[in-house]
Amino acid sequence: MATKTREENGPPRVRVLVVDDNPHDQALIRHALEVEDGGFSVTLASTFEEVAALRNAERHDVLLTDFNILGFTGLEIVDRLRDLAPELPVILVTGTGSEQVAVEALRRGVDDYVVKSPAHIRQLPHRIRSVLERRRLAREHREATELFRHLVLQTPDAVVLVDREGKVLFANPAAEALFGRPLRVGEDAGLPPWPEEAGEWELEIPKVGEIRIGAARAARITWDGRPATLLTVRDVTARKRAEEALRRSERELAIRDEISRIFLTAPEDEAFRRVLDVVRNVTGSPLGVLGYIGDSGDWVCPSLAGAAWPGHAPRGEAVRFPPERWTGPWGRAMREKRTVVSDEPSPVPEGHAPIRRALAVPLVHGGELVGNLLLANKDEPYGEEEVALVERIAAHVAPILRARLQRDREQREKEAIREQFYRAQRLESIGRLAGGVAHDFNNMLNVILGYGELIVENLPTDDPLRPKVAAMVEAGWRAAKLTRQLLAFSRKQTLQPRVVDLNELVQEFEKMLRRLIGEDIVLDLDLRSDIGRVRVDPGQMEQVILNLAVNARDAMPDGGRLHIATAEADLDEAYAATHPGVEPGRYVLLSVSDTGCGMDEETLGHIFEPFFTTKEEGKGTGLGLATVYGIVKQSGGHIWVYSEPGRGTTFKIYLPRAEAEARPDARARPAAPPEGGRGRILVVEDEPAIRELLGTMLTQLGYDVTLAANGGEALLLVEEKGLRPDLVLTDVVMPHMSGKELVERLRQNHPSLRAVFMSGYTGAALPPGVLGEGVPFLPKPFTLRGLADAVRNALSG
Repeated sequence: MATKTREENGPPRVRVLVVDDNPHDQALIRHALEVEDGGFSVTLASTFEEVAALRNAERHDVLLTDFNILGFTGLEIVDRLRDLAPELPVILVTGTGSEQVAVEALRRGVDDYVVKSPAHIRQLPHRIRSVLERRRLAREHREATELFRHLVLQTPDAVVLVDREGKVLFANPAAEALFGRPLRVGEDAGLPPWPEEAGEWELEIPKVGEIRIGAARAARITWDGRPATLLTVRDVTARKRAEEALRRSERELAIRDEISRIFLTAPEDEAFRRVLDVVRNVTGSPLGVLGYIGDSGDWVCPSLAGAAWPGHAPRGEAVRFPPERWTGPWGRAMREKRTVVSDEPSPVPEGHAPIRRALAVPLVHGGELVGNLLLANKDEPYGEEEVALVERIAAHVAPILRARLQRDREQREKEAIREQFYRAQRLESIGRLAGGVAHDFNNMLNVILGYGELIVENLPTDDPLRPKVAAMVEAGWRAAKLTRQLLAFSRKQTLQPRVVDLNELVQEFEKMLRRLIGEDIVLDLDLRSDIGRVRVDPGQMEQVILNLAVNARDAMPDGGRLHIATAEADLDEAYAATHPGVEPGRYVLLSVSDTGCGMDEETLGHIFEPFFTTKEEGKGTGLGLATVYGIVKQSGGHIWVYSEPGRGTTFKIYLPRAEAEARPDARARPAAPPEGGRGRILVVEDEPAIRELLGTMLTQLGYDVTLAANGGEALLLVEEKGLRPDLVLTDVVMPHMSGKELVERLRQNHPSLRAVFMSGYTGAALPPGVLGEGVPFLPKPFTLRGLADAVRNALSG
């Protein structure tokens, strides 16, 4: 029968299967194991069938069996039990055996032999544990040996074991592959001597067509009772080559950095000489010439003097070689735009040092020849690696040289545009100043225009004063238009607008954009085919796209995505009410989005201001977006920006769709008189003249009007004196409490209260975030009709 193999909350017991047909002996063994020791769980079997059944039903750790039982004679029982349970340790417990039987039993695989006597039975716990411990150690040894065998056979490192005479005791497949020959046991390993002291050393391994480098280690061990040496060798050829390539790369990078620093800081005559000295020292060339292609196409050589051409020192000018004098290797290199290596004497000008051996490398950037580098008279021929190094240096110098030449040309042109630039600066400053004074200026204009319009409306049509007052009003509107132009950063430039397809304009500009933004930035175009045409200056619109692309590129120094899209856009009255300056109608939308660093609200409030920039000093003028703003405004369009820190930026430009026929001026005032209405209007305006004007206009339109000078006075009228207005007409910007704050306070107790906001700020000058989407807005100065429409629409909406 079976018993539990683990005590409740106790240590695991050793599970023992006892095979014995003597009940007395069974009892003795069980008592010794389960009672006296307590660390065992005994299962008894009296027949072979019981053993077979128990082996299928239970797991056991060890098997104890008598010598002559179950109908078997001699050691037959051992063989049969081994067949039935080959993995179990077997201990023979018998009282009829002999020493000869014990030896034969151990030979057949019995783990131990115990005589049936009280003293020996009491030793059973110890004997069983000893057998199990030996079995465990043997198993671990087998596993460790198998693991070691797999590691040694599968490791990519060469492993070789040699005796004192250097003969092979063992070699893994990786060793034979690394050394390229068989390493047979008993044969000489053929390895070079190794250091006596422990440590790693490099080993050169000759193979067919190459020399491999190995990192070797040696360890003294005992193998089969004899001293031996265990060698491990790792193939580090690839690493060594990579390290050498890295050293060459670092050296080349240092050369490039030095050349860049010289070109950026040294004057022209010194820069060319010093850069040439760097390259000459790298190659060991006694002579050399470095020159550039001038505006006239000549090869200009500021470095050509001294040892190269003794006694030739031009007075303040570099030596020039026109194309017809491009001879020898250096001339062929420039004409063919390819490297020329010559080990033969070359023709030189009279008095020039002789050239016995030459390396000429043209400086080419974007297919354009910008200069030439000539090295000469090295003692040995110029090798392939040396030529390749000079070519890489030339490829580095070419764009720097081209940029320097371009900079010099721009410097020469700078004086011609300096006055124009200063004029642009003055205009930008005026525009910025206008944004600050626009509110007060428009308030004053509103009084003049408002009362002027009221006078015109109330004068008889034949009154001689009527045309004079109308002329005054018209002059006021021209002044208001000037204010709007200043707020839009107006520019003194002549536009040449024509009807164009915006898609075609973007597509024609695509190649330049891809070159401009670089390879790290992906350019996506999403151009809708169903968009209308726009009336713009193509050159100025390209400038808009260019400036926005440059800004996007600078916002993505680590690469990203630039998305340019076009689409149709219908801007309705609600959109126009929340975007000052926008007229409802059909537009073409041009959007430019990037995945760059984005901007916070503080930055967004200033990006269109002239000279405002977030770039470090010397990397931006602050005029790019101001220029974009002015061009868009001059083209009759509108621009808005959406951005968050870390989430990129989107600029949306709305350009009026060009119609086949001229559209009537939307700002023209109709001949019909403005339509009034009924209701109580609470007017909140801090400017007394505007406040009185509004009272007069609204009263004439038929409304009951109550005036308040500020937000506090308005709250007092409504919350304490019981005024119940149908609509609040309030200025946006007022001392102590803004119009938005006032309306929010009033709507806490009167949620259905209607409101119209007004302000002297227009366009981009209106402080950002003041009004939400869909809020009625009346820009100052306004007409009587504009006021009437705004109030009537708000009351009816």
